[in-house]
Amino acid sequence: MKKENDFGNLYKKIDATSKTRFHSSRRLKLHTKLSTATIVVISLALILTSLMQAYELGVNIKSKYLALIQVFSSITVLVYSLLIDKNDFSSLSEKMYSCASKLGELKQKIYPYLESGTQEQYNKFKDEYHDILKLYETAAINDFRADYVRAQLDMPENYKFGHWKFLYLNIKVTLLYIINYFQYIGVFVLLSSMLYWLWLGPLAAK
Repeated sequence: MKKENDFGNLYKKIDATSKTRFHSSRRLKLHTKLSTATIVVISLALILTSLMQAYELGVNIKSKYLALIQVFSSITVLVYSLLIDKNDFSSLSEKMYSCASKLGELKQKIYPYLESGTQEQYNKFKDEYHDILKLYETAAINDFRADYVRAQLDMPENYKFGHWKFLYLNIKVTLLYIINYFQYIGVFVLLSSMLYWLWLGPLAAK
């Protein structure tokens, strides 16, 4: 059997794709949780600022910037609500997981033929692999490079990295994930800073 038709290469490709989709599913599921949490926290912050205003609590509660903070928070809630509806992270996460599960089942079917599979069997498994990818082609559009790199790091038997290369890839994946989730970090830091300023911050300019 030619190298391009090698069962080992097909098995490796399916294993990498399956692990990539599993990581994507977890990442998208976390996006769903963080987006929802962001909306809840900002909504609570809006209620808190209204109560602080009603009872005149906080050093800067009478500041002219309070209205700006409340409008900004309201717009942020609206934006995140639209993003959740548009991106549909939850549905994409389920599709990624389903795709990964089917690829995992296919991987188990191929395993017994790694050493003795025929050309006909190889073609059958290859077609089945491509059929699964076509079935979930919408999910594939949302592939994230860091998910694939994580999959490679989870396959030391197939992807050999030196010590420094391994360290570099781990740092790269960490940075890519931080960037991917940075919007939530930024919103929480900004919101916390504004609430701190309202409660204990320096006196606003009159």
